[in-house]
Amino acid sequence: TITLMMIIMSVFFTSCSGFEEIELTQVKELKVKNISSGTIDFSVDAEIYNPNSFGVSVKGAELAIKLEGIDLGKTQLEESFKIKGNSKETHQINFNLDISKLSITSIPKIISLATSGSREVNVEVNGTIKGGAFLINKTFPVNLKQKAPLQL
Repeated sequence: TITLMMIIMSVFFTSCSGFEEIELTQVKELKVKNISSGTIDFSVDAEIYNPNSFGVSVKGAELAIKLEGIDLGKTQLEESFKIKGNSKETHQINFNLDISKLSITSIPKIISLATSGSREVNVEVNGTIKGGAFLINKTFPVNLKQKAPLQL
């Protein structure tokens, strides 16, 4: 039985050693959900690609988001989710911007962008995503710069 257990563990760890990097491939949309006196609540619809033949749980993310070059701050993933093997899936990431942390010159620009209606804006997302499969967890870098629709 010990030999059988060793064979099973060997096969298990060999199959996981090829755990490939999951990737945030695209911001499909940036939405302004709410504007109040001190904060602006946003959500990002992010497309994530899993090149592995097995499902991967996204267990965490720390992302810094910029809109038109203005730092909106950092966000962390609130809920984990699973991405099927060999697939691209879109998931919503929510965050809020504390207006008091912005520079005086950034505030009118952010409010103008947030209230102007639908248009394409420059979005930059940097940070890390943490994924796991079986007993193995890995952290992957995120560096994405693109244009994306902004919806009110």
